[in-house]
Amino acid sequence: MTRERTRPRWHIAPGDRAAARELAGQAGISPIIAQLMLLRGIKSGETAKRFLNPVLAHLEDPFLLTDMAKAVERITLARDNGEAVLVFGDYDVDGIAATALLSRALHRFGVKRVEFAMPDRLREGYGLMSEQVENAKASGFGLLITVDNGISSFAAAERAAELGLDLIITDHHNLESTFPPAVAVINPKRETPGHPLGTLCGAGVALKLSTALNGTPNDLDIAALGTVADMVPLLGENRAIVALGLKHMAKHRRVGLAKLAAASSFDLGDVTSEKIGFQLSPRLNAAGRLDDARVALDLLMTECPDRAREIASVLDAANSERRAIEKKIYEEAVEELDAFFGDQHRSIVVAREGWHAGVIGIVASRLLARYHRPVIILSIDGEGTARGSARATAGFDMMAALTECRDLLLKFGGHRAAAGMTLPAKDLGVFRERFERAALAQLGTGPLVPELAVDAITAFSEVDQVLLKTLEQLEPYGQGNPSPLFATMGAEIDQSSVRILKDQHVKMILRQGGTAFSAIWYRMAERFLTESLPAQVDVAFTPQFSTYSTDTPISLLIRDIRPSEA
Repeated sequence: MTRERTRPRWHIAPGDRAAARELAGQAGISPIIAQLMLLRGIKSGETAKRFLNPVLAHLEDPFLLTDMAKAVERITLARDNGEAVLVFGDYDVDGIAATALLSRALHRFGVKRVEFAMPDRLREGYGLMSEQVENAKASGFGLLITVDNGISSFAAAERAAELGLDLIITDHHNLESTFPPAVAVINPKRETPGHPLGTLCGAGVALKLSTALNGTPNDLDIAALGTVADMVPLLGENRAIVALGLKHMAKHRRVGLAKLAAASSFDLGDVTSEKIGFQLSPRLNAAGRLDDARVALDLLMTECPDRAREIASVLDAANSERRAIEKKIYEEAVEELDAFFGDQHRSIVVAREGWHAGVIGIVASRLLARYHRPVIILSIDGEGTARGSARATAGFDMMAALTECRDLLLKFGGHRAAAGMTLPAKDLGVFRERFERAALAQLGTGPLVPELAVDAITAFSEVDQVLLKTLEQLEPYGQGNPSPLFATMGAEIDQSSVRILKDQHVKMILRQGGTAFSAIWYRMAERFLTESLPAQVDVAFTPQFSTYSTDTPISLLIRDIRPSEA
């Protein structure tokens, strides 16, 4: 029997009209923008002005990061002595962006021989290994710099020290109790809580090193790409990087990104953080998930339009293949879970031989959205090893839970929200039980219901082009600064307009009084068709200008529909 998705619990933010009016007056903004900024923790006029108008001067001094001066000193020595430098990155978009950014920065700084490398996701897995250090030494490199990895590569760092190969680590992942031996270890998590650079991603750290070397921030479009893709909070430094990077991307139209945007059916001049997150990033990621991430790196490095068009086509095809594989694994996982899963379970651990290891992380995210529990999904290879990806609900510490199972794991790493691990397949039963106990200890026995944070209640008649233009001041959207979510009470679904689209999206017309909007509810066909909804419904939605074929100039992205409480 198919299990219905859990309905989210709506939390409608209380409005403070007096505080909103005061902030609006201080910052010269509309009351609705002021109210939304208050909900995002912005309370002073000066902070609001800085938030709404990022400029280059807002970017922080790179030397605020520990060991930055040591890294610059060693790279300067490499340049002056004519040493070859190897940049070792990761295979996700943040790692690819960081690799491209730092490689270009080193060339600009005057290092004569700069090359890059990254591991094969399926064959080698994440991070720097001793074998890769040995290959670098044998190839004549005098300095190796990691980007978006390295903070947990103790064996590789020790091997580098044995071979006399200097190592600089730049990373942003969680720290262990000690650091690997290196000339410099640059990681925002080394800094004290509240540090202005404390939430940088791998590409953000690479940007700061690039700025320290060359005196000015370059390749902001690449930094923005990695920052959006890695889903770090888009506040403070990260917001400035993305806001400035989007402008750079639209104005300078890097040939590789322009061709990839065209393959994604939009013009790079219209780029937004959402288009990076949902159209560019999946295509860049697809190469590393299915084959070799270096083809995506080539796209960021090439200046040849024909080569860029060719790579963009390859990445688009790889993304289509990835989606088909993802859909099959998801359906198989849901079928298996529906056979035994119950509300009493605090976690999900599901595994099968033959599932594509490069795609299971995306499936884990989809299962998390469906079941609202910590999820681990694993692929078992022919040698009896299970490799998995984990995703956590808000408030759940995935790394703490995995640490309680560490004696069963061959390898694991990540952060509170997401992680990866490897273990013998024969231990999966014991691991499932132990992880369930760890989840129970954190989550308790009560109902696990997702919460939907609604910013404000508004009537459809108040949703117009003036409102949408006003809301554009809050972009770019992302973690920590989500698209504003509104709710309206007592709307009606035009049943004759309902269409089920590809990938189980639901398209419909919603009406309230004399106002109607075209709306889409992503991947909710199953719930829409099985749930009984009355004539009048409450709708949680984000409004947007219609960019595709719709019946209205403004369309709604539906987040939830419930029976009306009006």
